[in-house]
Amino acid sequence: MTQAELANSVGGFFKFLDKEFDRRSREKADVKSMYQRVFRGVPDTFSAFQNVKPIRQPVCSHLEECYRSLDKAGENIEGLVASFRTIEPYLNWYTHFVHSDSPTPTDEYAEAIILGPTGLVWSDKVEVGISVMAPRARYPDHRHPPEELYIALSKGDWRQEDMPWFEPGIGGLVYNTGNMRHSMRSGPVPLFSVWCMTLSAEL
Repeated sequence: MTQAELANSVGGFFKFLDKEFDRRSREKADVKSMYQRVFRGVPDTFSAFQNVKPIRQPVCSHLEECYRSLDKAGENIEGLVASFRTIEPYLNWYTHFVHSDSPTPTDEYAEAIILGPTGLVWSDKVEVGISVMAPRARYPDHRHPPEELYIALSKGDWRQEDMPWFEPGIGGLVYNTGNMRHSMRSGPVPLFSVWCMTLSAEL
């Protein structure tokens, strides 16, 4: 794939992500504000590709199942997934360290950054990535200063602070304010999601 073709695929990914965020956040003022801040940090064109070494983790074997489950998820999500499939071979998938209270080993979770300081496309304003987790696994409680917005691309549960677990559903949004403790878990199918963080106070 040429750099122009890759840029077109990355542009398509963000076009469909923008459309779905806009559609889903119309009646949620805080979520819409966060989504708009994210997209103020997304470049208009994509040419600053970094020298990222493509690496896949074992859990990436679940990606095909994730794709198949979204065959009839609506125009925006289908377009998002189609664009992502052309980008995915160029991504560096990595695992996090495992917290001591987590039943999830590192080979059951991986994420890749599309846009950000260490992403396929460089940005110091926002970070946009994608995560996959094997069935019946849990990502442990954690927190971080940047606020974060997820769009769920599969079934699966999220939890914030000490609130009950909830399932946003495919296309559902999950907004975590800065330093909010949160976690996620998968059921009988892999958990698949896109996440966005703001890194700059200027947005």
